[in-house]
Amino acid sequence: MQTEIVITQIFILAVVVVIGAVAAKFRIFTNDSKDVLSKIIFNISLPLMLFTNFFRLEASPRLITNSMIILLLTGFVNLFLFLAGLTASKIMKLRGSEAAVFKAHSMFGNTIFLGFPLITALYGQEGLLYASMYQLVSSLMLWSAGVVIISHGNGTTWKKSLMKVFNPNTIATLLGLMCFVFSVKLPSVILQPMTELGSANTWLSMLYIGAILAFSNVGGLLKKASIYLLSFNRLVLVPLILIILFYLTGVLTGLAPDKLVTSVIILEIAMPCMATVVIMAKEFGSDDRLAVANVFVSTILSIITLPFIVLVLDKLFA
Repeated sequence: MQTEIVITQIFILAVVVVIGAVAAKFRIFTNDSKDVLSKIIFNISLPLMLFTNFFRLEASPRLITNSMIILLLTGFVNLFLFLAGLTASKIMKLRGSEAAVFKAHSMFGNTIFLGFPLITALYGQEGLLYASMYQLVSSLMLWSAGVVIISHGNGTTWKKSLMKVFNPNTIATLLGLMCFVFSVKLPSVILQPMTELGSANTWLSMLYIGAILAFSNVGGLLKKASIYLLSFNRLVLVPLILIILFYLTGVLTGLAPDKLVTSVIILEIAMPCMATVVIMAKEFGSDDRLAVANVFVSTILSIITLPFIVLVLDKLFA
């Protein structure tokens, strides 16, 4: 079942990528219009998606308790992912933009576009709630630490990199969080158009990636060993290490989180590289072609690795 879900979601996204590539080949997209699309995504559709996602969260006391556990664990696992990426980048002796994109993609996976549909299909609305809480922390880290990592990689000073943290996406995430914490409700006449425009972000991002594939010689990057090491770390090694840590913690101390909580966290960690990092790399002057290659290779390989991770979770946390 899980294999069919993964393949279906990837195929849906791939269709839109192909449309973007074909549009570029027929000059519907030019290099200039592609850059305009990137700015529309970064400044309009992506902030609206981040903001309106908070208005979909509703939780009972038990769900709130589990959600708080996820918030704490997500901070820990994101730090673990960063350290894994930092260590691997040093072993590979990566420098500059290549190292920056490698570390960013080591931390951030395709948790929304692929993770949400897969987790909803496997674990229902409760699983989606936990995935949303994971995404909350991940988004905050993406638009703070992630921005600094990516922008600093192109030679920008630390001070200027930190200033880039204040962008429409950070502001949207913080505003959405405040609305969620204080139970602020917006009239549907305002929320609906914002939500609809935000939901277009997935498709706009895939069109953009398709255009990059058409305009860039991404195929020439597929020989780089770092792309495959990144995919191995993201899709297999780090998820398995954390599965073992969670399992041993439960066996030795009895303090392991709820099984569903564990499964959602591990699956979100095991997602392929995040497409949004491609947009960030473009906006902050990093290597967006390498970011596209990372997304392409890891997404294809995830057809095999995600069902394997689900199988391991079912065996150990049944």
